[in-house]
Amino acid sequence: MASDLRSPRQWTAQVVVGILIVVFGLLLTAGNLGWVDRRQVLGLLRFWPLAISVAGVSRLLNADSRSDRIFSGILIFVGVWLTAEQVYAFRIHLFQWWPLLLVLGGVWLISRAWDRETSTAPGAVDSGGPDSGGSEFALWSGVKRRVASPAFRRADLTAVMGGIEMDLRPASTATGDAVIDVFVMWGGIEITVPPDWAVVNHILPIMGGVVDKSTGTQAAAHRLHLRGVVLMGGIEIKT
Repeated sequence: MASDLRSPRQWTAQVVVGILIVVFGLLLTAGNLGWVDRRQVLGLLRFWPLAISVAGVSRLLNADSRSDRIFSGILIFVGVWLTAEQVYAFRIHLFQWWPLLLVLGGVWLISRAWDRETSTAPGAVDSGGPDSGGSEFALWSGVKRRVASPAFRRADLTAVMGGIEMDLRPASTATGDAVIDVFVMWGGIEITVPPDWAVVNHILPIMGGVVDKSTGTQAAAHRLHLRGVVLMGGIEIKT
């Protein structure tokens, strides 16, 4: 069921960041009215990267896999790093350290693979059989996949400087819910769903985007949950 795929916690990254924006807006209003020193309020802008760390902490609290926890740690580290640069003028030459981003990305991909192997172990819910869309990896290449399973449950798509097209129009779900885990870096993924499928977007875009052109409504009989990260890339969902 759909409720089984959602975390019961309500303190998501959107909620926490939204509260921070509201508080900052109230402080700016108080500064304009002369109740507090407006210069001190504007000085708080130096701490804006902490919003990235807050999003990482919120994601960590809701993480249900090793790869999610690793990515949450990366967000927390990046937020603290940028805050140190803003507040303490602690400069790190990105040109010298940027390859570490590749290292962190590789570690995250490995952890995702291990999580997938655990979930497809004997006795697990996802057996990797006909109910699974499998795993697709596109590196400097393009992949096209058509899924016609009558009991589609999940798939894993990774596009690094490449593209993946997955056509789910001939497919159906046995329980009404399916999950696709995605990771996009400098690439793109296109997912085509049947008109009676509703898409639930849990994807975190970072300098990227997700465009949902599907026609399914919230009352649809089938629900597709998309999870993962888009880094300087894009995902398009259509009917």
